Amino acid sequence: MIEDLSESQVNDILSSNKFLEKYSSYEKEVNIDKLRNFFDDIETNKNYFRLNVKKSRKYINRNNDTDTIKSINANINKCTDMNCDEIIKLIINDINKNEHLLSYIIESILEKCIIQTTFVHNYVKILNEINNHKNIMRIMNNTLNKYYSFIFENTDVKSDNIYDNLCNENKRTDNMIGYLMLITYLDKEKIICDRINKLITNIMNDILEKDNDEIYKLLNCLFNIGIISTDYINDHMSVLKRLKDKKYNSKVRCKVMDIEDLYK
Repeated sequence: MIEDLSESQVNDILSSNKFLEKYSSYEKEVNIDKLRNFFDDIETNKNYFRLNVKKSRKYINRNNDTDTIKSINANINKCTDMNCDEIIKLIINDINKNEHLLSYIIESILEKCIIQTTFVHNYVKILNEINNHKNIMRIMNNTLNKYYSFIFENTDVKSDNIYDNLCNENKRTDNMIGYLMLITYLDKEKIICDRINKLITNIMNDILEKDNDEIYKLLNCLFNIGIISTDYINDHMSVLKRLKDKKYNSKVRCKVMDIEDLYK
């Protein structure tokens, strides 16, 4: 039984010619990518690592994974324009020693990109460097798909509390802006190049027919994309200028002018 084997014995088996030959034959019979995607789609149980659970010291159950994740998160949070290269080396070193945590780490960095947009360019630089050492494209694409569904396709259930509804709506708008800024930077750095134009096209679809509040949210998204590079919105400016018509409210018209000012 495998339970009776030591770690070194298991490693010896996995590196043996007999195992490798049989595994090679197995790969030819099974859709490995489909299997990988299945495992990647399983929701990460962040509570497993006890990162946010505060208990009495008497009941603390820590392991090396928890400490490694805390170390990587601390380094990511310290990342600035000045120390980014140094921080990346520390993160890559931790990942090389703990490759089994790769999916969790990539998911955490992508989440930070969406929530902490001020530092998204640094976080994307970290992702790019990780990808140069480990192929994380499948993990990133699967995670981005999950976040897209959560942010753009889920409908918030309205409550009787007006303040809660407003907070939820503002949070959704912030997440939309963060997601689009992330995708724009990924495209700009040529990491993932097949998403942003489709997303912008979706935003522009029937924008002239939407209500003022919805238009204003979408214009905020386009404005933040334009801050990164106006190249992404050039083809849509003629439609956006039509939103300066007086049938749209002053907030919408002013935001269009803000977008126009990006070209000055």
